[in-house]
Amino acid sequence: MLARLVHTVFWYCCDFMVNLGNLTHTSYNEANTWVLLLLIPGLLALLIGVRVAQWFRLRQLRRR
Repeated sequence: MLARLVHTVFWYCCDFMVNLGNLTHTSYNEANTWVLLLLIPGLLALLIGVRVAQWFRLRQLRRR
C-alpha cells in the first residue's frame, strides 16, 4: 500500500516537472535544477526569515 502511494506521488512529481519544462521551453533537468536547487531553498529561507521577524515582533510586544 505504501509502496504504491510512493510510486504514484513520484510519478505525479516527475510528470509535473516534465510539464513545467515543456511550458518554460527548458529540459526536465533544467526544471529540476530551478525547482530543487533554487526555488525550494529560497522559499524555505523566506519562511524562516518571516518566522524570525515574527518572533522579534512578538518579543517586542510582550515587553510593553
